[in-house]
Amino acid sequence: MREALGGYLALVIIVLFIAIVSGFMAFSVNYNKAFKMKNKIIAVLEKYKNNPNNSDAQEEIKEYAKQISYNVSEAYKKDCSSEGDTGYTLDKTNTGWCYKIVDVNDESSYGYSDTNTLSDYKEFEKRYVDIKTFVSIDMPIFNNFFSKTSLSSVRGSTKVYTKFTK
Repeated sequence: MREALGGYLALVIIVLFIAIVSGFMAFSVNYNKAFKMKNKIIAVLEKYKNNPNNSDAQEEIKEYAKQISYNVSEAYKKDCSSEGDTGYTLDKTNTGWCYKIVDVNDESSYGYSDTNTLSDYKEFEKRYVDIKTFVSIDMPIFNNFFSKTSLSSVRGSTKVYTKFTK
């Protein structure tokens, strides 16, 4: 009887080890996809002047997502404002990334005096786009552990784009 329990315990340990290693490998592969996707989105948005609503940019990003097999479960798409972040919008093509346009027009950074305001001299607007992609593992156990943590998303930002408005 003792050998039977020892064999059962060894089998349980082996199965747990395989599950943990498989989960770690799945997380690594999907994290790499999310990181590549974030970098491509940033490059494409900078190419199209930080405009995430540009149809050419959306199509280029969608094609790249298909190329690297980037897909995100519906739970992440619905919860674009996780981690306490607000103002994020799901992309228009439903590829599985979120963006937030950040306006950085700050009067104090332009050296205006107290009597003059930025609105008096508004000839340009500055903005950048904050990007969030997701690490989605379609294994229920791992999604329960990682879905609401900072490990489940990869964030980045484009360079500040200045648009002159005369």
